[in-house]
Amino acid sequence: MIPARVNTGGIVMADKLIQDMDLRYMRAAVKTAMPDSVSILRKSLTSDKQGGFTEAWDEAYQNIPARLSAASGKETVAQGREDLQVDFVLTVAHDQSVEQSDRVSHSSGTYEVHFVDSGKSWATSKRCQMRRL
Repeated sequence: MIPARVNTGGIVMADKLIQDMDLRYMRAAVKTAMPDSVSILRKSLTSDKQGGFTEAWDEAYQNIPARLSAASGKETVAQGREDLQVDFVLTVAHDQSVEQSDRVSHSSGTYEVHFVDSGKSWATSKRCQMRRL
């Protein structure tokens, strides 16, 4: 960490590489690059009163600004059948709640979240790896 107010040859440096104001600006700028809208679905379990549970997916968050993009694809042939699996990346605001067990509803379909890249210093966004259901 750079000490506060260090004079380095006539240049006064701040105590942090990225100031809070700069980080707020970068986070606001990232939000302008999110042309999509998604809903984040969370699983809930309801007792069926017979010892089991019924699974339901409820909208935990609606109309979330986001960017959805295809990341990679893999084509396989098994038992004479071609299968194409495409992975997607969802980008949302840095403080948006998304969990690895969530699903995401987008106008193009429903996706299962496989990984959430979060917990980084100076994050300007949160990225999720997903697969279409």
